[in-house]
Amino acid sequence: MQIGMDVSFSQRQQLILTPQMEQALHILQMGAEELNQCIEEEVLSNPMLEYGKKRGEVRAYQSYVNALADEKSSGPGLKEYLKMQLITKGLSPREQGIADFFIECMEESGYLKIDVGEISQRIGISKEEGEKTLGFLQGFDPPGVFARDLRECLLLQLTGKDENTKKARLLAEGHLMDIAKNKLPKICRETGFSLEEAAEGIAYIKKLEPVPGRGYGYGRERNLFLYPDVTVKKQGENYRIFLNKEKIPSLELSRENLPLLTQFQGKEESGYLKEQYNRAKMFLKNVGKREETLFAVTEALVERQEEFFEKGRGYLRPMNLMDIAQGLNMHESTVSRAVKDKYLECRWGVFEMKYFFSYKGPEGAFCNVKGRIQEIIDGEDKKKPLSDAGIAKILSEQGDCISRRTVAKYREQLQIPNTQMRKSFL
Repeated sequence: MQIGMDVSFSQRQQLILTPQMEQALHILQMGAEELNQCIEEEVLSNPMLEYGKKRGEVRAYQSYVNALADEKSSGPGLKEYLKMQLITKGLSPREQGIADFFIECMEESGYLKIDVGEISQRIGISKEEGEKTLGFLQGFDPPGVFARDLRECLLLQLTGKDENTKKARLLAEGHLMDIAKNKLPKICRETGFSLEEAAEGIAYIKKLEPVPGRGYGYGRERNLFLYPDVTVKKQGENYRIFLNKEKIPSLELSRENLPLLTQFQGKEESGYLKEQYNRAKMFLKNVGKREETLFAVTEALVERQEEFFEKGRGYLRPMNLMDIAQGLNMHESTVSRAVKDKYLECRWGVFEMKYFFSYKGPEGAFCNVKGRIQEIIDGEDKKKPLSDAGIAKILSEQGDCISRRTVAKYREQLQIPNTQMRKSFL
């Protein structure tokens, strides 16, 4: 066997992203919240950057947004609110201690999930005294608090003597599962109510609060303020685009540290300062480029979807990322990054910018299937609502061939109930 050495040459093309390009792409796909955090980190780490004059205005605006909460959410938590009521009841120290323990055992939702017997055993009282304490606490505000299940929660709120309350109470006592499944005929057979009476009772129940702790801190993390990145308004015959910069602080080169570039020229510190100066200029350029790209993409989107902005959701045109990219002479991935985590506000509401882009169908046609499903359901006969298979058949006749399971998945994503739940008996 011979062993030898050989030298050969080959050519290949490879795209290498420079640090500036990587940063530009990263900043482009940031939402307003993430960009705000990125700017704050950059200012802290780079002595050649500082906030512009609008920094105070941005802080004031953020404080205002953070304060947007309902009256209950900005007040005491549910347990604190119950203890405030407890103080006014004139209880003995022993009775107040027992009631305090029950309040601590209650969940943030307002429900009591621990067995009364177990609580009574923990604090050394009889189960009868525990039940008496529970009944006392169930009379506190908000109505429904200390319920052990949904049925009890609703019944605690149905204490009136009028006919509507009596009907609703009867329905809540024994027909909650049938109400959940919209089985009005069965409810009418078992209660003797007419369809109108049953519907009135159910409507009354639906006005009750199933989660007594809502608004007292429970679920507060879900009450997020949705901040639009872009606003589209009609002025005269044309639509104007406004980039919402109130939440994003303005930046500029540090006027205090710029003179240090010449002061330390030729010294060891000079290299570090020049590096930070170049980095600051690159960051400012990329933030500005993000604004330019977002504006251009939005402008092209509004131009293609003008009928939507004029008439509403039912007039959304089929459109994909490539349609925008070709019109702007951009790469499709650039458009995708530009709309990622961005929100657009118009007269019809606030929309994620991805909402305006459709998906590719099996034959290459682009169609907004979810929008079509919503439109079909909105126009159906509510006494004979369409099944998922029926919706799939209508879509197929219109050229959008998708399966029944896909229709069901999209319907659930749109938070539209199933056929039985959509059925109206009146």
